[in-house]
Order: sequence, then C-alpha cells, then structure tokens
Amino acid sequence: MPAQAAPALNPVRETVSCRSCSAPGCTPYLQGRGYTVVRCDDCGLFYVNPQPSLKELEQYYANYDLGSQWRTGEESFNRSVREAILQCKKGGSALDVGSGSGNFLRCLRQAGFQVFGIEPSEEGCSYAQSEHGIETFHGTVEAFVASGPRAEFDVVTVLNVLEHLKKPAEALLHLRQLMRSEGILVVVVPDARLHGLLGETRRRLGFRDPFWMETERHPLVGFDPPHHLTSFEPRTLSKMVARCGFEPVGVRNAPVVFNDERWKNLAKTVLHACSETLYWMSFQRLVLGYSTQIVARKA
Repeated sequence: MPAQAAPALNPVRETVSCRSCSAPGCTPYLQGRGYTVVRCDDCGLFYVNPQPSLKELEQYYANYDLGSQWRTGEESFNRSVREAILQCKKGGSALDVGSGSGNFLRCLRQAGFQVFGIEPSEEGCSYAQSEHGIETFHGTVEAFVASGPRAEFDVVTVLNVLEHLKKPAEALLHLRQLMRSEGILVVVVPDARLHGLLGETRRRLGFRDPFWMETERHPLVGFDPPHHLTSFEPRTLSKMVARCGFEPVGVRNAPVVFNDERWKNLAKTVLHACSETLYWMSFQRLVLGYSTQIVARKA
C-alpha cells in the first residue's frame, strides 16, 4: 500500500497499554508518518502508541480503496487458506471477519461450508451479497456480538485484518464467544520480524529511511502506521492467540495476496519461495516471511 501522510487534523491521541498483555511499559522502536511504534517491555508486541483516534482513522480511510485488488488478486491465497482449514475441518459453518468482497467465503462455500461475513465497508457488503449471494453483516465484530444471539461457528477466519484493529485481543475474545467447542480459528497478519530485520540492517548501513516509513512504494508492511496499528511477529501472534483462549495448532508462512504492482508481485513470489525453503529446511521450525498464518483450536 502507498505510504500516506498523517491527516491534517490531529485529534487528541490516546496513550494505551499493550494490545496483547495489557502491560503499561513500552519502549519506542521507530517513528514515521507522524506516529510512533513501540515495543511492549513484557511480551514484545509492537503497536502504535499513542493510538490515532477514531475520527483520525475515518479521515485516513476516507479515500482509501483496495476493492479491485481484493476482488481479483487473492484467488491463490484463498485456496491455500481453505486447504489449511480442510486439514482440520471438512465442513460446517464459517465466519470471515473483514470479509470484504466475499471472495474467500465463496471459495470456502465451494468446499461445502455454510458461510457468513462481517464487513464494515458498505461497498464490500453490497458486492458480496449481490455478486456471490453471501449474507454479510455490515459493521464491526463488537456490533455483531451486541446485535443479539447468533448461531455458533465451526470456523472463524481473520485474514489480514487483526493488524488494523485498535483492540485486537478484545476482538479475538469476542470471536471466541461465537465459536463452537473445538472450533478452528485462522489468522493471517504481516510478519513484522522480517520487516524489522531488514529495517535494522538498513539502519546500520546508514539508509535515510531504513523502515520505508516515508517511501511511497515500499516492499514490506510489517510496520505500516496508521494503516496497521499492531505489528506481529510469529511468537507474539501465538502468545496473543493463546492468551485469548485458543490452542495454536500450527504456525507457518502465509500465502501471498497479489496486487496490480508487478514489481511487488515478483518480490512477494521470490520472498515466499525463500521463506518456504527456510521453513522446510528447518524442519518446520523457522517461520520468517512476508506474512504469518496461524491455525488454532478453541481451548
């Protein structure tokens, strides 16, 4: 995603505790675009602190649209995530949080699942319902939970969404309430560890913008404020998921989503191939790539 400057209006931002373990102590890690990314002194999670206000985020997203990408560039990603689900669940009901255009749910429905989406974008909801016939709740996870009793789900997916939320751990706790016993959770987030390693290397080499915070076309999104409010490494993602009442089943490099930029698609393809080579050569122990996928079971 192209880097964007902080909104002209800057409402009072809130200083927050860790988005995972709630510890108050943190250390500044990097700054850019008018924001500070800190690292929790207890669990190591990276998060934006102070956090932008809701009004500030509304301004930021007012002209932001990746609708075409999420309607055309994610088919291989969808099939790969579906395969991971089928290894644990052969059918049942599935909920996708941040379901966008409904493409992933359409892919899952083809495998026999009953599907439902939650999407805050009115355009995304309309597209999913009109093009795919997928029932979609227009709103947030919190609003969906508060709207009344709902059927429980066998599978819940949160794909490239958790990093955008102001309160990711709280969202996972809400989602746990919506799941059947032994339900499966699948989360995909950008891998901040790779971005951090490359950024630290570039900083030591004297690059002016080592973490690509001020670069319009940047190759990694492990750190991407205010678009991404939390930056996960594989271990901090696993810790948050476990803390919210899930038992991790498997953590690995996630499949990639392609977009309209050919240079970035090529970079993603090469990077993913290298990441998978390291993963298998380390006997499935080293997870280091463009993004991370975790599959967990409701404990």
